[in-house]
Amino acid sequence: MSEIALILGSGSRVGESTARKFLEAGFKVATVSRTPRASQSEKHVHLTADLTNPASVDPVFNQLQQQWGVPTVVIYNAYGGFVTDPNPLAAPLEEFAKTLNANTLSAYAAASIAYARNKGVTFIYTGNALNTVLDPKLTTLGVGKAASCKWIQEAAAAQQLRPATFYYCDQRTPEGLPCYTGLSGEAHADLYLDLARREEQGDPVIIFRA
Repeated sequence: MSEIALILGSGSRVGESTARKFLEAGFKVATVSRTPRASQSEKHVHLTADLTNPASVDPVFNQLQQQWGVPTVVIYNAYGGFVTDPNPLAAPLEEFAKTLNANTLSAYAAASIAYARNKGVTFIYTGNALNTVLDPKLTTLGVGKAASCKWIQEAAAAQQLRPATFYYCDQRTPEGLPCYTGLSGEAHADLYLDLARREEQGDPVIIFRA
């Protein structure tokens, strides 16, 4: 039986590269975005959901389970942000809530649902340096990344959740600086497949250069 990877947030860099990598490795792959896509195959299905609404996550798992089964790997690659430059308190509450949903609550829902259905799931979150680096114009994005990094570390430390594993992944430039744009889809895909193959929980916060 094929392993199943669920990729929530399937953009043109990390999402698409990761989908190709897992398909090449023999996984069945379900990708998720707000935009419908016509491409479907025996090994790849695309589902639609608005991840600024955490209630949209459970139906995705239901659809996938009805079609193929429960995922063995869940990759959360969606994000949202509202630019607050130069005032970090400038985001309207409704916009802040949407970004928190996209960056944290829907990701938390995905991890919780995935674990409830598969106690051996690997959960991988596409993070960045904003869990530790200050940037007033990216306050809303940073709050979501920092919050998700926290609960991912707690999940990774919880022995009662084994054998499931949880990771927050942060690409840096070759010089080791934060990398918010120009992400390497291939580098993420290679790392994510490696994490999916690991049996033991490693350091949950992975900083890598590409």
